[in-house]
Formats: sequence, C-alpha cells, structure tokens
Amino acid sequence: MNIYIIDLDQDDPKKCTGKRLIKFGYAKRTRKPLGIVLNPISSIPVSIKDREIILNIGLTVIDSSWNKSDIEFFSKFKNKFSRRLPFLLAGNPINYSKPYKLSSIEAAAASLYIIGEENIAVEILNKVKWGHTFLELNGELLKSYEGKSDSEILQIESDFLREPQ
Repeated sequence: MNIYIIDLDQDDPKKCTGKRLIKFGYAKRTRKPLGIVLNPISSIPVSIKDREIILNIGLTVIDSSWNKSDIEFFSKFKNKFSRRLPFLLAGNPINYSKPYKLSSIEAAAASLYIIGEENIAVEILNKVKWGHTFLELNGELLKSYEGKSDSEILQIESDFLREPQ
C-alpha cells in the first residue's frame, strides 16, 4: 500500500504531518494525484469500496494549510477518484475538536481505518504525541464507518449529525 503526499509547503515544517509521514517511510512525495485522492469538496466519502484502489494503487493526501485553501483550490484536485472523509473531529493541537479540519496524518489514518486497516492507522497515529487524542475523539465513529459502503457511511454520518450532542 502506498500513501502519497502532495506537499504544498504551506505549513511550518516542524509541525507538518505530511512531512512526518514521509520522514518515517509511510508516504512518498508526489506532484500528481495517484489512486484515491482525499479532497474535502468531494461528495463521496472514503469507504470499503475504495479498499482495492488504496491497497493496489495508493492514497493521495493533499498537504496544505486549511487557512490557505478554499473550494477553488481543492477543485483543482477533483476527479473520479476524489473522496472526502466523513464527519470526524481533529485531534491535533492546531484544530483540536474542529469538525473535518484534520491534519494529513489524521486524514491518512482515518482513511486506512475505514477500509479495515486499523493496525496501520494506529501505527501511523503513534508517530505524533496527540495521535491517541484523535482516536479517543473519534473511536466510536471510526468503528461505525469501518468496512461500510459510501451510502452506509453517508447514512451513519447523517444520523450522527442529527443526534443532539
């Protein structure tokens, strides 16, 4: 399985989790999207249906600053393999508990968890001090998304967002 990072060098290099994935050998830097591309403007969530593509071709994470990215920016990376992550809370210290504002390492780990690669997801998250926080915040949701189709994930997400918190 390959994880690819399109690193736009917009973050502090010391805090950049995409660079950390590369440093520890979990990812490779690329300039073009390969396999499933994580893109927050996609209408299709990552699901078990993406497992074979992720395992055989790869998963691309666009490593950019949330403060410097908008819909127009992400539309440049939209294609038939674009996928978004379902509702999850950030565990990273910069966007702690903000919905959808995940770091690259959280996004990659969440995708792997959803397609049934929980062990690798946890291993990746252990490369940051706050990785356990992401799992604590999202454990129930990740378990409910794991192994589900895109339509099932959309239903789980919709039901969760309708519940009084």
